Amino acid sequence: MSISGFIDKGLEIIKWPLAAASILILPFSLIELRDSGVVGELFSSKVTILIGFVGYFLLWVFIFSKRSAGSFFSTFEHELTHALFAWITFKRVTGLQATWNSGGVCYIEGGENWLIYIAPYFFPTLMLIPMILSVVVDRQYYDSIEVMLGAVMAYHITSTYVETHSGQTDLQETGFLFAALFLPTANVMIYGWALIYFLDGPDEAIAYVFSCWSTAWDWLVGFF
Repeated sequence: MSISGFIDKGLEIIKWPLAAASILILPFSLIELRDSGVVGELFSSKVTILIGFVGYFLLWVFIFSKRSAGSFFSTFEHELTHALFAWITFKRVTGLQATWNSGGVCYIEGGENWLIYIAPYFFPTLMLIPMILSVVVDRQYYDSIEVMLGAVMAYHITSTYVETHSGQTDLQETGFLFAALFLPTANVMIYGWALIYFLDGPDEAIAYVFSCWSTAWDWLVGFF
């Protein structure tokens, strides 16, 4: 069996246990995010992130949501996320197509798995840009990067909102029940991780993820 086939098999095995775990972890991911203090920091020392978020959101409400011109970019980003997770699971991407108003497609050899299908609905690919910039650019430009982070977060939330509907073949392939169980927790944790990464550093961001799982596990063990 190839590496890609082995990964696909493993993903199928953990799919529904992960869905069940997601339901359990969701409240703890919100509690841990609250306890991390990032909300307070956003409204005090890191208002730049909020400026970027609110700025893009207002543009979307009054301009982008009323035009079809922005659909090409969001479609391309959506298909690029499929491609990214295809590469992560050791598959070969042979092509990527995006159109203005007829959707897009990512051509993948070796079949697809549920992680590839569902990735655009929880993974904010464009967030990789401010994350990389935060490492390589001078500290004096950090405020601009934080504005970009807020705008990217708002972009992903609005684009995911538009793309999530019953006609999406991605969600049909993944299964709507699984998506409903998995996506809320996945989104809370990925955005929580990103905010803590920018506000408190990578160590605290990793600690947040582990705390969500460990707190949920401790509660489960104590309950039984």
